[in-house]
Amino acid sequence: MKTVLSYRDGEAVPNAPTRLTLAATLLACALWPARVWADERPEFDAKTLLQRGIDPQLASLLLDSPRFAAGRHAVTLRVNGQRRARVEVSFDQQGTLCFDHALLEAANLVNPGDGERCNDFLARYPQSLVEPDPATLTVSLVVPTEALRPLRQDVSGYQTGGFAGLLNYDLTGFYNRLGDDASRFGSANTEVGFNAGDWIVRSRQVKTWQDGLTRSTHLEAYAQRTFASHQAVVQAGQINLYNPVLAGAQITGVQVLTEQALQEQGQGATINGIADSPAQVEVRQNGALIHSTVVPAGPFSLTDVRRLNTRSDVEVTVKESSGGERRFTVPAAMLGLGLPAPGYSVAAGRVRTIGDARSDNPWVVSAGWTGTVHPQLTLGSGVLTTSDYSAVGLSLGWLPWLDGQIQLSSQVADARAGNSARGVQTDLAWSQRLNEQWSFSAANSWRTAGYRELEETTYGAETSQQRRSRYRDQQSLTLGWAHAWLGAFSVGASRSSSFDGNSSSRGLASWGTSVGGVSLSASAEWQMGGRQQQDNAVYLNVSVPLGASRRVRGWVRNSDGEQRTGLGLNEQVNDQFGYRLSAEHDTRDQQVETTLGVSALPRYSQLDFSYSRSDAERSSYQGGARGGAVLHGGGVTLSPYPVRDTFAVVSVGDMSGIKLNTPSGPVWTDWQGQAVVPQVSAYGRSPVEVHTRSLPRNADINNGLAMISAGRGAVDRVEFGVSLTRRVLLTVSDDRGAPLPRGATVSTATGEFVTLVQDASQVFLPNVLDQTTLWVTTSANKRCELRFNLPEKGDPSVYFETASARCHTP
Repeated sequence: MKTVLSYRDGEAVPNAPTRLTLAATLLACALWPARVWADERPEFDAKTLLQRGIDPQLASLLLDSPRFAAGRHAVTLRVNGQRRARVEVSFDQQGTLCFDHALLEAANLVNPGDGERCNDFLARYPQSLVEPDPATLTVSLVVPTEALRPLRQDVSGYQTGGFAGLLNYDLTGFYNRLGDDASRFGSANTEVGFNAGDWIVRSRQVKTWQDGLTRSTHLEAYAQRTFASHQAVVQAGQINLYNPVLAGAQITGVQVLTEQALQEQGQGATINGIADSPAQVEVRQNGALIHSTVVPAGPFSLTDVRRLNTRSDVEVTVKESSGGERRFTVPAAMLGLGLPAPGYSVAAGRVRTIGDARSDNPWVVSAGWTGTVHPQLTLGSGVLTTSDYSAVGLSLGWLPWLDGQIQLSSQVADARAGNSARGVQTDLAWSQRLNEQWSFSAANSWRTAGYRELEETTYGAETSQQRRSRYRDQQSLTLGWAHAWLGAFSVGASRSSSFDGNSSSRGLASWGTSVGGVSLSASAEWQMGGRQQQDNAVYLNVSVPLGASRRVRGWVRNSDGEQRTGLGLNEQVNDQFGYRLSAEHDTRDQQVETTLGVSALPRYSQLDFSYSRSDAERSSYQGGARGGAVLHGGGVTLSPYPVRDTFAVVSVGDMSGIKLNTPSGPVWTDWQGQAVVPQVSAYGRSPVEVHTRSLPRNADINNGLAMISAGRGAVDRVEFGVSLTRRVLLTVSDDRGAPLPRGATVSTATGEFVTLVQDASQVFLPNVLDQTTLWVTTSANKRCELRFNLPEKGDPSVYFETASARCHTP
């Protein structure tokens, strides 16, 4: 029996004729005498069925349960209720499933080992059940436990290999005019590289332009590969040395570490602040520029800033378009040290510096290990040495009680070059969830005067002023409170003091809630004393919905006695376009600044543009573009999102403009019918789904959902099976012009059932492209040939065409 399905909104929906088929089945069952159920295969009373207007051949056909047609089919496999994989399976003419080697491996079943292509699995385990479901393209197996092979860690099922080159870009530009003065700024954060044979090769760099002055900073260039069978990662080139206890460094060398350790080392950080006007923000660590961008006025949050290491402070510079400039330091303790991941790391190479700083570049060897010694206790250790520097450290991670975590680490360092020094640094962090509402975290870091990090010893002898200005201790405290309708509140403070007696402190606070769709939020930052000069700032915001995607908001911002009040409107029109309008009044110069901004996702890139103007002939332009490009065997495909270390290329036939939902967001196929899935979970499962409403109306897709499983560094290739179809609704009459009787059977010349005649003598054909000669058989066993004419080309904008037809009796 041919099952006719239409895919709409990601679901397989039977066409209308199958409803009549079900009714006919129920009627036939009701007419069968009770005695026929005792036979292996019931026989029908053909005369009775004919009197009821039912074709006896159709009743016999409906007796068979739904089954797959003979041949190979891509199905979703389930074993004892658990989803396993998507695999190609074979069925014979009777719809019997073939238990070949590929199926047994995918289902993790015992191989009977009889040497046949289709193993007689059911003969060895007769209590097993096979439940095919052609409607959902699923095959479910219920097998005894002894038929299952013991589970083992197996990475053979993940996609590996592939080759592709890539370019990721994050471009920002800023133009500011104040009277007769004008300034220009631009930055380009780029990443280039390729994947080949599970090797990942990358190079990252930052380039800035400031009023004709160009500066380039090369951050790193490395090659990396995961050897899954050993759970090990090999890195070579300009890499970040990873040690679970000691501070890392930038080296040129080789590193081997566990795969899990690479995932958990957590170099990314979130940096929060407030800008008084559209501003340029630069982030530096150890004097090297690691991130540069442009932010609008108000609170900003820079997420996933990739630090050089987790032990050094981060300096943030905010350059306002109004001409001011502010700097503040975020202590490493406030950004979080993070628990080291279980595993090991071994590295050797030569220390390198980023930027223009001079260095002695000594050779360095590092080793570290972290493991669980108790379900509540994690122990870590590390050692690092050069010709003039040695360090050793221990860490302890403890889960003393529910929702509590304490981490203690201590490092001893001996610097023998220049001004010889020896010292100790100790870090203590505690995070605790007190109840459903309250939580807090605290961290403290202190060191002796002689303690040095590896990078600090590579810049030559220190002056007495440099020694005194080094930090002695740092503290940070964060308190959080949450309520069902009052919202979430957090407050934090950090303090840093140096050996010369100076100290600086910074506070942050935020609150937010939503009441009936109205969002309320407030944030503040302030300087609590010390040498570092930073204006105090407070920001209040109210956002009210005006429909599903449109919101109006108002805000008040106060910074160093200057108060700004604003009103804005923003709307996300669709997946690809959004806009924002705002007007802001400044109490200091009594000016009104208006801003117009648009955000666009024109399928293959993310674009952002804004224009601001005030009454004092001050105007500014800000623009940005970000995304990626992948070069592969099928050409060049653009991505609106950065492409990560494991990704996939998807094709939907050769159809352009087809929307796909990916873990990173929506993407669209290009003119070749290809799109990039920019991020795939390594050794995990990443769903990719075709948005079926974006398909042409004359297209059918076999399965609109693909589950990608790939190893780290793989370039997977996914092809969605799409076929063009031509659906027709015919109004049929016989040679005398009379309508056909309702319920007559439409079949092929070989007797294969296609559909039934509906009311008003209508026949729906799901695909006339594949149909040959069709015959109509009435309950009186009269046959006639179905004849009709259609235009040469179908209309792709309609779901089905309509036409008249004649049923000719030979």
